[in-house]
Amino acid sequence: MDDHYIKVDLLKLLDDNHLTVTQGTSDRKNLLFVVGKSSTVEKLEELTSCYADRVNVKFALVDNLNLASEGSLYNAILLGFGVDDNSLSDLSLIPKYTSLLVAGGILMAKTIIGTEDTLVKRMKLCGFLNVAVNKSIPGMVIGNMPTYKVGTSDKIALNPETKENVISAWKLDDNNSETISEDDLLEADDLKKPDTSSLRVCATTKKAKACKDCTCGLAEELETNRLKDTPVPDTSNAKSSCGSCYLGDAFRCASCPYLGMPAFRPGEKVQLAGNLLQDDL
Repeated sequence: MDDHYIKVDLLKLLDDNHLTVTQGTSDRKNLLFVVGKSSTVEKLEELTSCYADRVNVKFALVDNLNLASEGSLYNAILLGFGVDDNSLSDLSLIPKYTSLLVAGGILMAKTIIGTEDTLVKRMKLCGFLNVAVNKSIPGMVIGNMPTYKVGTSDKIALNPETKENVISAWKLDDNNSETISEDDLLEADDLKKPDTSSLRVCATTKKAKACKDCTCGLAEELETNRLKDTPVPDTSNAKSSCGSCYLGDAFRCASCPYLGMPAFRPGEKVQLAGNLLQDDL
């Protein structure tokens, strides 16, 4: 790309983005060219000298970018406009450009054709808005800063009439309002002290249900309470319909009155051993 083509694209780019003013106007916009080599500065100074009365131009090397932050902020920052310029090689510097731009400032970055999507994504992640690829200039990506600076604040002025309406909507008239006693909201069951046994929880699950490998004793306690609440079936007058009840649970049906009891001899009175529900250890 020759110098003439760069010059024509650059002038049109600045005009299209309202960065130039009428010749002789004192209120000129501030532009910063970030370049990778000092030789590029000389070439760009020559190109921009013809419209120095329409815009304020400053140049900064990528290595000395901190020096550019001294003084006023910039309305636009331009990257990659020099021949063989590597000012865009480090995308991590893009957040730095956000601190150098005024509210609503523009970042114009000229990158290698085919890598525009990567640059667009990076600019969006850094807070730029309306980021898009310029269709008239190959490899050109443009994005705008928000119209506010980070950390700025403004006072909210409320309409006095609206403020009074809001206050009156939440104001209580003592003469007409009815209040409810807190005690009236409670019922008799709410005042009962809960049983401490019902508050026991597993140390692992934090619930009133033992975990699979419970070691805190809750599983044994729940099983004891379950057996205590389970009524013992009366088998004194029970009769077997299949004649196999005495053989054990493997031969008993689901409704067998002997279910859960040990095997016994026919005609023998069934009794549970005293140590049947005790641990073996």
